[in-house]
Amino acid sequence: MKKLPYGLANFEAIKENGSYYYVDKTTFIAELEGQGSKYHFFLRPRRFGKSLFVSTLEHYYDPRRAGQFEQLFGDTWIGRNPTPLKNSLPVLKLNFSGIPSDGTVEDLKFSFTLKIRDNINSFYKKYGQSFDLDTDFEDRYSQFSHAGDALNHFIELMADQQVKYLMLIDEYDNFANNMLIHQGAEHYTAITHAGGFLRSFFAAIKNATESRTVERLFVTGVSPLVLSDVTSGMNIGDNISPKTPFNAMAGFTQAEVGAMLEYYIESGLVPERERGEILDLMRVNYNNYCFCENTEERVYNSDMVLYFFNNYFQSGKIPSNLLDENVRIDYGKLQFLVTEGPRLNGNFSILGQIMDQQQTECNLVHSFALKDIIENNKFKSFLYYLGLLTIKDYLYASKVNLAIPNEVIRVMHYSYIRESLIDGYGLKLDVNLLTREFDKLAFEGKWQTIIGHILERLYEAVSLRDFAFREQVVKAYLLAWLGMTPLYFVLSEPELNHGYADIFLQKNHFTTARTSHEYLIEVKFLSAQEQKRPDAIKHFRQEAMAQLERYAAGQTISCQLHKLVVLAGAKELLLLEEV
Repeated sequence: MKKLPYGLANFEAIKENGSYYYVDKTTFIAELEGQGSKYHFFLRPRRFGKSLFVSTLEHYYDPRRAGQFEQLFGDTWIGRNPTPLKNSLPVLKLNFSGIPSDGTVEDLKFSFTLKIRDNINSFYKKYGQSFDLDTDFEDRYSQFSHAGDALNHFIELMADQQVKYLMLIDEYDNFANNMLIHQGAEHYTAITHAGGFLRSFFAAIKNATESRTVERLFVTGVSPLVLSDVTSGMNIGDNISPKTPFNAMAGFTQAEVGAMLEYYIESGLVPERERGEILDLMRVNYNNYCFCENTEERVYNSDMVLYFFNNYFQSGKIPSNLLDENVRIDYGKLQFLVTEGPRLNGNFSILGQIMDQQQTECNLVHSFALKDIIENNKFKSFLYYLGLLTIKDYLYASKVNLAIPNEVIRVMHYSYIRESLIDGYGLKLDVNLLTREFDKLAFEGKWQTIIGHILERLYEAVSLRDFAFREQVVKAYLLAWLGMTPLYFVLSEPELNHGYADIFLQKNHFTTARTSHEYLIEVKFLSAQEQKRPDAIKHFRQEAMAQLERYAAGQTISCQLHKLVVLAGAKELLLLEEV
């Protein structure tokens, strides 16, 4: 029985003895070669299988691996349909992950240059004899204090020797993004703009593509942010990320997930009776990513699928925690986007609107610099590249509907809203109380304490001017804190009986069968003018009650349903009751 390659990104380690399960992505090698361009950038969210594909390319083109071709590729698509370029290009592989992002700009420059020199020295050690390269390369490259100078020297020598090679760059934006997050925009700008060492390095890559000493270039990363800042219009390569043929080059398709599950059922590790539950659970939590405008194909986060099976095999049961912490995008990586000093900015309202409506229209942008992310479409596009949003519908031109792809990402959004509110408003909720009261909410139908506590803290912390978003603020706030619990699917604006309820706490049957209470919540915001009406509370209460009754009539309820009305004003909570 084949082992699970969870956490492995080395193609040879997975394939050499046939001991690991491998999802064949080698058809995309031929697809890449069939493109008009030779220089490609491929961007996908973290932990999506990019590094394994880079390793696949490395082993396919490396001439030193020719004797291993049958062992490594014999049972793959490309093994049965090899291209003329197989085992024909020496590989210069650069990996930008693992470069320290703390310290001064000079510290980072030194670490980066050392990494590049080591990668170039490794190339010489591998291919020096094959191409009659100099033997004093280590002394030669130790003299360079700039990575760009070292790379330019390498390019010149390869041109003199007429050596054509493949350049692979994995996680090109990793350390620059980390520097932006931990040290701020000033340090980031110092390395990516005029005179910055990272900008000079990519200018050297541009030189290599223009001189055509680089036969092929393949670069992976998460977003075009760093590329836009370091190139400023330099046309280094083709961003194939949004192109339809490459939608599933990283991640797993439904068929690939089904085949993996079938293999482990046949191997006896997974009982047949759990097939349906496992497929449903992974579909809800890991599926639904789409990176191209003109396709209906959806893909799963491959890391999350492997994480699920790895935990299942270790414990012999469906894991209770469905989120691999390696996939989680820390709030710190978004904090600089949603705060200005101690206050929240307009991007926070976009997060709230996305949580409220579960989708958002966007003119999708595939190139944007740091200074641009305050723009609405570019901020949404950045969330898309991070994997926090995905393409739901193609509308026209560059306009798409973006949506939260799955339940795991929805829970991440809730946590970002919570942390933003804590930073921006100084909110302090009693987490221990919430944990206790969530159990009472789900198992005993006791909602008063938890809903009351959440709303009470909101009115203590939020100033009058922050209610410019009206009931969206109250809804986003409730969604964020109710979204803490795994006991419920916390749904915003679900369609129920030809209407859209504000919030529906739907039993999460994947967590436990004990949950016996579900909740529909209707939120109404009353302006100061509306509150002046003599019958304002009665009028809006009746309106909310009528809506709740209509929604409830159209919903199949698996347990007792509670219908709650929240009437909110700018200064105080006006009404909270069950009807």
